[in-house]
Amino acid sequence: MATLVLLVQLAACGEPVAIPTFGQPVADIALPDLEGKTVRLSDFRGEVVLVNFWATWCPPCVEEMPSLQKLQEVLGDKGLRVLAISVDENVEDVERFRKDLRVSLPILLDPGAKVAHTFATFKFPETYIVDRDGKLAGKVIGPRDWIAPLVIHDFVELLRGKSDAL
Repeated sequence: MATLVLLVQLAACGEPVAIPTFGQPVADIALPDLEGKTVRLSDFRGEVVLVNFWATWCPPCVEEMPSLQKLQEVLGDKGLRVLAISVDENVEDVERFRKDLRVSLPILLDPGAKVAHTFATFKFPETYIVDRDGKLAGKVIGPRDWIAPLVIHDFVELLRGKSDAL
Protein backbone atom coordinates (compact mmCIF):
# COMPACT_ATOMS: atom_id res chain seq x y z
CA MET A 1 0.00 0.00 0.00
CA ALA A 2 2.83 2.42 0.86
CA THR A 3 4.38 1.78 -2.54
CA LEU A 4 1.07 2.60 -4.23
CA VAL A 5 0.82 5.84 -2.24
CA LEU A 6 4.37 6.76 -3.27
CA LEU A 7 3.58 6.04 -6.92
CA VAL A 8 0.44 8.16 -6.78
CA GLN A 9 2.40 11.01 -5.16
CA LEU A 10 5.13 10.81 -7.80
CA ALA A 11 2.59 10.70 -10.60
CA ALA A 12 0.83 13.71 -9.14
CA CYS A 13 4.13 15.61 -9.20
CA GLY A 14 4.43 14.95 -12.91
CA GLU A 15 7.62 12.91 -12.49
CA PRO A 16 7.94 9.88 -14.73
CA VAL A 17 7.95 6.60 -12.84
CA ALA A 18 9.94 3.91 -14.65
CA ILE A 19 9.68 1.07 -12.19
CA PRO A 20 12.04 -1.73 -13.19
CA THR A 21 10.34 -5.01 -14.01
CA PHE A 22 12.13 -8.37 -13.92
CA GLY A 23 13.47 -9.32 -17.32
CA GLN A 24 12.80 -5.87 -18.77
CA PRO A 25 15.36 -3.15 -19.58
CA VAL A 26 16.20 -0.82 -16.72
CA ALA A 27 15.95 2.87 -17.58
CA ASP A 28 19.33 4.52 -17.95
CA ILE A 29 20.34 6.71 -15.04
CA ALA A 30 22.94 9.46 -14.96
CA LEU A 31 24.29 10.76 -11.66
CA PRO A 32 27.42 12.59 -10.54
CA ASP A 33 30.12 10.79 -8.59
CA LEU A 34 32.01 12.39 -5.71
CA GLU A 35 34.40 14.05 -8.16
CA GLY A 36 31.51 15.58 -10.13
CA LYS A 37 31.86 13.29 -13.16
CA THR A 38 28.57 12.03 -14.61
CA VAL A 39 28.28 8.25 -14.52
CA ARG A 40 25.58 6.46 -16.50
CA LEU A 41 24.25 2.98 -15.98
CA SER A 42 24.64 2.45 -19.73
CA ASP A 43 28.41 3.01 -19.34
CA PHE A 44 28.52 -0.53 -17.97
CA ARG A 45 26.52 -2.33 -20.67
CA GLY A 46 28.08 -5.76 -21.16
CA GLU A 47 28.76 -6.07 -17.43
CA VAL A 48 26.56 -7.16 -14.55
CA VAL A 49 25.80 -4.11 -12.40
CA LEU A 50 24.69 -4.08 -8.79
CA VAL A 51 22.93 -0.76 -8.09
CA ASN A 52 22.70 -0.16 -4.34
CA PHE A 53 20.67 2.75 -2.92
CA TRP A 54 21.94 3.64 0.56
CA ALA A 55 22.55 6.45 3.08
CA THR A 56 25.17 7.26 5.69
CA TRP A 57 22.44 7.64 8.34
CA CYS A 58 21.12 4.11 7.70
CA PRO A 59 22.69 1.54 10.11
CA PRO A 60 21.93 -1.49 7.86
CA CYS A 61 23.52 0.38 4.93
CA VAL A 62 26.67 1.05 6.93
CA GLU A 63 26.77 -2.60 8.02
CA GLU A 64 26.34 -3.85 4.44
CA MET A 65 28.90 -1.59 2.72
CA PRO A 66 32.05 -3.63 3.53
CA SER A 67 30.54 -6.73 1.90
CA LEU A 68 29.66 -4.69 -1.21
CA GLN A 69 33.27 -3.49 -1.33
CA LYS A 70 34.52 -7.07 -0.98
CA LEU A 71 32.10 -8.31 -3.68
CA GLN A 72 33.53 -5.75 -6.11
CA GLU A 73 37.07 -6.83 -5.21
CA VAL A 74 36.26 -10.52 -5.69
CA LEU A 75 34.22 -10.34 -8.92
CA GLY A 76 35.15 -6.99 -10.46
CA ASP A 77 37.65 -8.54 -12.85
CA LYS A 78 34.97 -11.02 -13.95
CA GLY A 79 32.59 -8.29 -15.17
CA LEU A 80 30.70 -7.18 -12.05
CA ARG A 81 30.33 -3.49 -11.20
CA VAL A 82 28.94 -2.21 -7.94
CA LEU A 83 27.45 1.29 -7.99
CA ALA A 84 26.69 2.68 -4.54
CA ILE A 85 24.11 5.46 -4.89
CA SER A 86 23.90 7.67 -1.82
CA VAL A 87 20.65 9.51 -1.14
CA ASP A 88 22.34 11.77 1.42
CA GLU A 89 21.81 15.51 1.12
CA ASN A 90 25.25 16.41 2.48
CA VAL A 91 28.18 15.42 0.23
CA GLU A 92 30.65 15.95 3.09
CA ASP A 93 28.92 13.17 5.06
CA VAL A 94 29.36 10.81 2.10
CA GLU A 95 33.02 11.75 1.65
CA ARG A 96 33.71 11.24 5.36
CA PHE A 97 31.89 7.88 5.26
CA ARG A 98 33.96 6.78 2.25
CA LYS A 99 37.20 7.74 3.97
CA ASP A 100 36.29 6.23 7.37
CA LEU A 101 35.18 2.89 5.87
CA ARG A 102 37.90 2.90 3.19
CA VAL A 103 35.37 2.42 0.41
CA SER A 104 36.76 2.54 -3.12
CA LEU A 105 33.50 1.67 -4.90
CA PRO A 106 32.08 4.25 -7.26
CA ILE A 107 29.73 6.36 -5.14
CA LEU A 108 27.09 8.30 -7.03
CA LEU A 109 25.02 11.10 -5.55
CA ASP A 110 21.22 11.18 -5.57
CA PRO A 111 20.31 13.96 -3.10
CA GLY A 112 16.58 14.03 -2.58
CA ALA A 113 16.43 10.39 -3.75
CA LYS A 114 14.94 11.39 -7.11
CA VAL A 115 16.44 8.43 -8.97
CA ALA A 116 15.71 6.11 -6.05
CA HIS A 117 12.05 7.16 -6.27
CA THR A 118 11.89 6.41 -9.99
CA PHE A 119 12.95 2.88 -9.03
CA ALA A 120 10.13 2.86 -6.44
CA THR A 121 12.73 2.41 -3.71
CA PHE A 122 11.04 2.65 -0.33
CA LYS A 123 13.57 1.21 2.12
CA PHE A 124 17.32 1.53 2.46
CA PRO A 125 19.41 -0.26 1.54
CA GLU A 126 17.69 -1.43 -1.61
CA THR A 127 19.57 -3.12 -4.42
CA TYR A 128 18.88 -3.82 -8.09
CA ILE A 129 20.91 -6.27 -10.16
CA VAL A 130 21.13 -5.47 -13.84
CA ASP A 131 22.33 -8.14 -16.27
CA ARG A 132 24.82 -7.67 -19.12
CA ASP A 133 21.97 -6.68 -21.48
CA GLY A 134 20.68 -3.95 -19.17
CA LYS A 135 17.70 -5.96 -17.93
CA LEU A 136 16.60 -6.31 -14.32
CA ALA A 137 17.80 -9.68 -13.01
CA GLY A 138 17.19 -9.24 -9.29
CA LYS A 139 16.10 -6.98 -6.47
CA VAL A 140 16.95 -7.11 -2.78
CA ILE A 141 15.17 -5.02 -0.17
CA GLY A 142 17.20 -4.56 2.99
CA PRO A 143 20.77 -5.53 3.82
CA ARG A 144 22.50 -8.66 2.58
CA ASP A 145 25.82 -10.38 3.10
CA TRP A 146 27.06 -9.92 -0.47
CA ILE A 147 30.04 -12.23 0.02
CA ALA A 148 28.16 -15.24 1.38
CA PRO A 149 29.11 -18.33 -0.66
CA LEU A 150 25.61 -18.80 -2.11
CA VAL A 151 25.44 -15.14 -3.17
CA ILE A 152 28.88 -15.35 -4.82
CA HIS A 153 27.75 -18.54 -6.59
CA ASP A 154 24.63 -16.80 -7.93
CA PHE A 155 26.68 -13.87 -9.24
CA VAL A 156 29.17 -16.21 -10.91
CA GLU A 157 26.26 -17.94 -12.66
CA LEU A 158 24.79 -14.59 -13.73
CA LEU A 159 28.20 -13.52 -15.03
CA ARG A 160 28.27 -16.76 -17.06
CA GLY A 161 25.03 -15.64 -18.70
CA LYS A 162 22.50 -17.68 -16.77
CA SER A 163 19.67 -15.19 -16.36
CA ASP A 164 17.83 -17.28 -13.76
CA ALA A 165 20.78 -17.34 -11.35
CA LEU A 166 19.31 -14.90 -8.82
